[in-house]
Amino acid sequence: MRTGVLSVAIWAVAIAALAVFPWLTNNYFIHIASLIGVFTIVAVGMNILVGMTGLVSLGHAGLFAVGAYTSALLGTRLEVSFWLSATAAIVVTGAVGSVLALAALRARGIYLAMVTIAFGIIVEQVALDQDEFTGGFMGVSSIPYPAIGDFTFSAPWRLYLIAALAGGCLWLASNLQRSRWGRGLLAVRESWVAAESLGVSRYRMETMAFTLSAAHAGLGGALFAAQNAYIAPNIFAFDLSILMLLFVILGGLGTVWGPLIGTAGLLVIPELIAGFTQVRLVIYGAVMLACLYFMPQGIAGFFEGRRRERTRDVHRLPAPDVEGLKASIAGRRMPDGGGALVEIAGVGKAFGGLVALDDLTMEIRPGTIHSLIGPNGAGKTTLVNVLSGFYRPDSGEARFAGERVTGWSAHRMAALGVARTFQATRLFPQLTVLANVMVGLHQHMDYGLAPALFSTPRTRAGESRAEAEALAALEIVGYSGDPLESAGSLAFGHQRLVEIARALVTRPALLLLDEPAAGLSASEIEALDRLIVRIRELGVTVLLIEHHMDLVMEISDRVTVLDYGRKIAEGRPDAVRADPKVVEAYLGHDD
Repeated sequence: MRTGVLSVAIWAVAIAALAVFPWLTNNYFIHIASLIGVFTIVAVGMNILVGMTGLVSLGHAGLFAVGAYTSALLGTRLEVSFWLSATAAIVVTGAVGSVLALAALRARGIYLAMVTIAFGIIVEQVALDQDEFTGGFMGVSSIPYPAIGDFTFSAPWRLYLIAALAGGCLWLASNLQRSRWGRGLLAVRESWVAAESLGVSRYRMETMAFTLSAAHAGLGGALFAAQNAYIAPNIFAFDLSILMLLFVILGGLGTVWGPLIGTAGLLVIPELIAGFTQVRLVIYGAVMLACLYFMPQGIAGFFEGRRRERTRDVHRLPAPDVEGLKASIAGRRMPDGGGALVEIAGVGKAFGGLVALDDLTMEIRPGTIHSLIGPNGAGKTTLVNVLSGFYRPDSGEARFAGERVTGWSAHRMAALGVARTFQATRLFPQLTVLANVMVGLHQHMDYGLAPALFSTPRTRAGESRAEAEALAALEIVGYSGDPLESAGSLAFGHQRLVEIARALVTRPALLLLDEPAAGLSASEIEALDRLIVRIRELGVTVLLIEHHMDLVMEISDRVTVLDYGRKIAEGRPDAVRADPKVVEAYLGHDD
């Protein structure tokens, strides 16, 4: 309660200070404050792309230029009002960002940075060369200020407008981060493989991030043009893209307030040290290095981390909805109809000269625990990757509930009802345990992007239900730790449980467990034994890859044995255990 009152008081003081600031200073400082607001908007978009999604763009000055020129040319050539020209700038720049994403996202890492650099250079050069259209080197001048009827916004009123829009963008980004879309972006950043296995499309998330980021740059460009009343190509040079990236790095990647803090710091510090002419750059560089050295997660990241440590225990969580989750899982169960849930027919997969699967044919019956065993390199994980959509087989076909799914992507397989865990756990380490599990509910939360941005009542109700289901999954698997703890700090046994809980909330018909007992203690393996049986009792079919033979033989309904990618035996556990070929290839003789 005290924290809420303090927050309201801080906001009231900040708004009051902003309200009186323009009337207590001169136009120069009003202009600096307006630029902080403009570039905060751009930095919010950059933060969505870099901080939340992990994609580095070094060409955002080009997108900023597209927004500025779109608004400026509409305002000067066609005499369109600022409100319409700014809207057009957002739409045009967002569309350009989407097209750029389609090309750029086929590249990764340094190659993505190079593509965006090239885009920024091309935009700057076009602005220079097309002088009849853009004014060339001379740029565009006499850009009209925002106006409503006969009232033209003076410098103080432009500051209010920019501050209101910057505050709105910060609010929208905060809502996005707390929604299923924000979790999807963060999940893709942390581990796109795990995200895809949960039904989160990497390509869709990254394209959305690029589009939103571009739209923010477009709005910022329109406001910049209106604030300065003049733009020219040299303003949008490559060093501006670097500065935009520094805004979010200094402020704190992925934080709510980082864009504002980083922008204010980088624009205000030069003004504070302007009198130190001889050593101004040295002081500026030293301050930047000190901030990044002592606060590598950024200024806002440093303080937000400390605040979370103090307030984590006051977060109110709903009661776990165990029965609701069980009903949801049962509702997704595929009807058996007397047929197989999974049919593998003549599947082959090779990596160069190494044959991982060789003409493999097998079936998995619904409602069973079907174990897959064999020596290391037998092709077990390759088969799981084929079934879960990460590998496309070279030959043969796979069917799920009668539907041919050969070559389907991982997120499509997850939507169909196939969930999996990984041999080496793939949690999202920077997310909390609760958020990790809630990512698994992404495809079952049906609110769109716009409701997420505006945090509608339906969105908040959906988030509350998702928390209850996620807590229920943690209770079902026996997780006894703090759901608000960072997943990266968990003990190994708890990581396994959280990963299984995350897979369960996808409401799978088929759960693929890839060596879940690896690294567990004897007591943890006994608990895992009981857990897998409980999962089958929920109506989920389980394909278990495991080297722990006592576990396999005790809980399996059927066992398939692979060796060098070929099936050498299949049947009831006791029959497989006694098969001479299995003994020779895998189990060994009991001397």
